[in-house]
Amino acid sequence: MTWFTIYQITDQATIILSILSMLIMLGGIYWLARSYFKERQRIIEEKAMTIEGVLTKAEISSIITTHIARSGKDGQFSLVYLDLDKFSDFINAFGQNESEKILEKIVKNMEYAIPKGVKIARLQNDEFLIFLSMDYDRTEAVDIANKLKAAIARPIKLFGDTAINATASIAIAFYPIHGGTLKDLITSLKLATYIIKKNGGNNIRVYSDEMDNEGGEHVEYYYQIKHAIQHKEFQLYYHPMIDLKNNDIYGVEALIRWNHPEHGLLSPFKFLGIMEQSGDINWIGLWGLETCIKTYQELKQEFPKKDIKFSINLSPKQLMNETLPNEFQKVLKKYRMNAEHIILEIIEFAVFDRPLQIHKNIETLKKMGFKIAIDGFGLDYATLSKVKVLDIDILKLDNEFLKEEESYMKAKFASLLVEFAKKNNYEVICEAIESLEMLEEAKTYDINIMQGFYYTKPLSAEALRGYIGTESWKDVSRHGVDSPDQRNELLK
Repeated sequence: MTWFTIYQITDQATIILSILSMLIMLGGIYWLARSYFKERQRIIEEKAMTIEGVLTKAEISSIITTHIARSGKDGQFSLVYLDLDKFSDFINAFGQNESEKILEKIVKNMEYAIPKGVKIARLQNDEFLIFLSMDYDRTEAVDIANKLKAAIARPIKLFGDTAINATASIAIAFYPIHGGTLKDLITSLKLATYIIKKNGGNNIRVYSDEMDNEGGEHVEYYYQIKHAIQHKEFQLYYHPMIDLKNNDIYGVEALIRWNHPEHGLLSPFKFLGIMEQSGDINWIGLWGLETCIKTYQELKQEFPKKDIKFSINLSPKQLMNETLPNEFQKVLKKYRMNAEHIILEIIEFAVFDRPLQIHKNIETLKKMGFKIAIDGFGLDYATLSKVKVLDIDILKLDNEFLKEEESYMKAKFASLLVEFAKKNNYEVICEAIESLEMLEEAKTYDINIMQGFYYTKPLSAEALRGYIGTESWKDVSRHGVDSPDQRNELLK
């Protein structure tokens, strides 16, 4: 090997090492910058939540971790955790700024209920933590929690004769038996709070190990949902419904997704049940309606000749909310929107617990101009007569009766439903059309409006704009597409 060759190898190694050093340095700079902006954002958010006389999350964390470090396992103390119930309803009704003023008044009432010198900290929007040193035994901790519950329930005057009442889910944990670190204690408290919310809220519970089996797998999502609402992580996707008779788009069904920062795009099966239990489902309903209206108005500007209907799903729990029609009316008024362009889809009609309130709400929403749709396979022979009373507009069928392996009776009942719908002047929409065979079979029932992956997957608002602009459903119909690969190729 010549000296020249050795020099070349050394020179290449030097270049490689220089590049590696530069990459490591750039990585370090990126990490430092990311840490800086993350910490800055945390400080800004914490400052925005500051209430006079109330500690920040960082301050209470420092006090408790220092106490644990100094006293070890012998230094017993209690933590009381408060999570206000349905505070998002106040934000929807009065706005963020006014809700902060309401919160300040609630905190003032809470301060009267706790002993002098005991500090309260705000962890997040409507979550608070109280640290009770070993001067207070477990009985006293429960007594203080009861006083806090009563204090929060005091009516709060807003203006004139208007007053509101708040409630809270309150959890208690004791150190060290419920956790040896602050993080473990907070986890225990959150789990206890979740169990309270799951059972209707407005209660007090002391954490116990049995709770891990009661709902531990969901509690993480429950508190992440509160964060997701604040940071706008939810988004709507739209699944087109195609009118075969006019070979045009009839409308879209809005489907909620959670753009989770760690787990990616989550389907509603992961979180809607939790939102039902916590009451956040009412927030989703209003947010969903508002988002649909904005998308409708944007599309109407771009495609003025298209009459596209937007369908949103309402759960039984939402329909039990007696304020729902008024809240929807406010959203319509805000955007000057005609309700006739919105379809409200009702699921599981046959299992409603409070039919009188639900029927009343449906009747009011119908008078406001909303179109009402029900899921046909939530029905049976005994409930068909109840459907007539509701004065609905649309009957939706899924694809069960189109599958070869399904029973003859399902097909017969589908025929009965279609006949019933046409007799009562209801439109019929067939969902979950997955293949050309399913499409052709559905047409034999004289169904003209189809929805499903045969035409396209659910689309973002931007992708929907492109789908309508290119009228992609016509390509699918024209080519008789019958495989996902063919369909995707056409939709590129």
